[in-house]
Amino acid sequence: MKKAGMSWLMALCVVSVLALLPFRLSATEQRYFNLGDLGLEGGGVIRDARLGYRTFGVLDAARSNAVIFPSWFMGTSGDLAALIGPGKVVDSSRYFVIAVDSFGNGVSSSPSNSVAQKGRSFPDLTTGDMVRAQLRLVTEELGISRLHAVIGISMGGMQAYQWMAAYPDRVRKVVPITGTPGPASYDLLLYRTQLAALEDNGDGKGWNDRSLAVVAGIDAMMSNTPGHFIETVRDQAGLSAHLDRITRDIRKQDPQDRASQLKTIIRHDVTATLRRHAGTAGATAPRVFTVVSKRDLMVNPGPAIELAGPLGSRTLVLDSGCGHYIFQCEFSRIASTVSAFLDE
Repeated sequence: MKKAGMSWLMALCVVSVLALLPFRLSATEQRYFNLGDLGLEGGGVIRDARLGYRTFGVLDAARSNAVIFPSWFMGTSGDLAALIGPGKVVDSSRYFVIAVDSFGNGVSSSPSNSVAQKGRSFPDLTTGDMVRAQLRLVTEELGISRLHAVIGISMGGMQAYQWMAAYPDRVRKVVPITGTPGPASYDLLLYRTQLAALEDNGDGKGWNDRSLAVVAGIDAMMSNTPGHFIETVRDQAGLSAHLDRITRDIRKQDPQDRASQLKTIIRHDVTATLRRHAGTAGATAPRVFTVVSKRDLMVNPGPAIELAGPLGSRTLVLDSGCGHYIFQCEFSRIASTVSAFLDE
């Protein structure tokens, strides 16, 4: 009994000491948060939903330094790791960074990995569904009531806008990078064209050559500007090699996962909500830093630029032939300006 009593007392002392230290969540391995059956805005349900995530850095004692970083279109939390750390977009020596796998990416609940709702039986999603699940991760799993910031790139930037629209009191700063509050008509043309190619992809269980070639070609045409493409891909051999690389990357994805996320961004539009908030939020509104690429062919910068004024957003407009893939040309500038904004 004496030995057991001492063990209990020692454990209590350890817990008491840990309570005085910064919250020690710093692992970068893949984790999952189980959400149970998750009701969706469209009326459907994801059965046994789970949300993938990784954490970087240490949550401080006040739980005030958390930054959530949702993944881009078909990206993963593992991909985001390259942008997290000292000297990068988010400094994990200062912030507790939560990199999240967006639904439909093949890691979180998706058509490809669902047991009960495989393939085309997987329900339709919205960015609202994605962000509501992220809020539950932050509050229920990690015990964080308010975020220091939300940062997102491309589809992740759309989710950043969604956070601002749905939960403005839950976040101090919002940084959408090459995102949009709602797709422009030209964006919708691109997304619907890709979706048509995917829906023509046979039984949906894998890629057929025709759909794969169309999707790869669209990605190649829209990722950079024509001038930049011509400068970097010089001839027939270069074009073949370039398309081969894109094709290999796309083949790693499930076509139904890609279709699921395309449908999600086609439905995304929080412009009207954010315009209403802009007139009423006052001093409690999140501070915003909008980063766009002027010659972006995948996510037109117009809607983000137009909303920046009403939101009182600081804006960085980058003019580069890299287009949507602006990080290839402007990584240092983006990283330094975003980091400075987070530190203010």
